[in-house]
Amino acid sequence: MSKFSKLLILGFFVAVCVVAAVVQQYQLRQQATLRPTELFAVVQKQINAFRDDDYIAAYRQVSNDFQEKFNIEAFADLARSDYPLLGRAERVEFGAIQWDGERAVVPAYFFLPQGEVVPCLFNLVREESTWKIDSVRVQKRWPAGRRIGGMRA
Repeated sequence: MSKFSKLLILGFFVAVCVVAAVVQQYQLRQQATLRPTELFAVVQKQINAFRDDDYIAAYRQVSNDFQEKFNIEAFADLARSDYPLLGRAERVEFGAIQWDGERAVVPAYFFLPQGEVVPCLFNLVREESTWKIDSVRVQKRWPAGRRIGGMRA
């Protein structure tokens, strides 16, 4: 192998390392600018819309991908059948966000009037500089009196 070939290979690996360092710095800057309140606000808007039976406003909070799968009528039926407890919650508390750039998972805990808690995971995606809800997973209801950690909104 000639000296030129070795320098070319070495240069390639140095360039890959420089690009990786630049990408990592960009991601760190993006992460530093992420404000949890932005994500909480998207979830809260949808919750408020559910409480008001305003399914059009709730639908505006979901991602384009979700909207391609469900039209507004199917979305309203889904909300009425699968998420009726969420609109009746007395309060909502949010947990620690898991974030990887263009996607985030926001845990939310819905406190029902009887003291039970319904934990949910909201999967959000960044679309055109705004966050949208891509999916929601409602988890098993917790009995009254169970303690949790998190941030109140």
